[in-house]
Amino acid sequence: MARTGITYEQVAAAADAIIGEGQQPTINAVRDRIGTGSPNTVHKHLTAWRATRPQAAVAAPELPASLTSAIAAEIEKAAASARAEVESKLVQSQQEAAELANAGESLEIERDELLEQVAELTTERDTLAGKAEQQAADIKAQAERIEREQQAAEAARVDLAKAQLKIEAGAERLGEQAAEIERLRAALDSESKARILSEQQAAVLAAKLESMTERATKAEARAEMAEKQSQQSVQELNSSRNQAQAQQIALDTAAREIEDMRRQIKDVRSEAKRAGEEAAELRGQLTTLTQQKPERTAKNKAAAKE
Repeated sequence: MARTGITYEQVAAAADAIIGEGQQPTINAVRDRIGTGSPNTVHKHLTAWRATRPQAAVAAPELPASLTSAIAAEIEKAAASARAEVESKLVQSQQEAAELANAGESLEIERDELLEQVAELTTERDTLAGKAEQQAADIKAQAERIEREQQAAEAARVDLAKAQLKIEAGAERLGEQAAEIERLRAALDSESKARILSEQQAAVLAAKLESMTERATKAEARAEMAEKQSQQSVQELNSSRNQAQAQQIALDTAAREIEDMRRQIKDVRSEAKRAGEEAAELRGQLTTLTQQKPERTAKNKAAAKE
């Protein structure tokens, strides 16, 4: 928006005040008095003000009437000629001054408009510079984000390879544990059969022991009648007892071995269960990583397009 110029009333009031102080109302004096204003505008209003000012009459010296008449006639003649020329030049000068004043005002208005345009362009330039800096920062941040995504994708690929290796190792260990379980099961079956056989033998020995005890009782009743037969029965009884004790010791040993095998089977089953859980967890991680890989790839492509 162009600035508002000074008015004729302001220039006229300033010129009257300067005249009242006994000074000449020049353009600079009027501008200093008002405090603002274009020299061209001041000149235009000052010219209009001067045109409205009354002209002071100059008192003529007293001369003889004849001389006065002759001089007056010559002066009037010369004055008329000079006046006409001066008035013509004055009119031309005033027209030129008015044209220059108008041209100066137009130039000042155009200058103000250009200054406003320069200010707007400067503001727009600063705005664009700020946007450019922001865009550069956004591009840098996006590049860093893409690099982080690429690093995360590489880490995911490494984790996937490690998970696959762990799954393969877990599967191999599961196979080995299954073979060990089969071996222990076969050993348990063998020990069970041995235990059953030992129990059967213990039952037989127990029956024998009972029979020998009965025989010993009968032998003791007949001890006086058959000392020799009694001594032989006692020897047989002691032998049977020793055999029974040996069988009982073998049975206890077999029972302890069977219990140890059961504990080993239980431990192997627990380890197999843990291995199965680890394999299931690894399979879940593998599935998650496999699903995340296309999503990260799509995000990277979308980020690259942005």
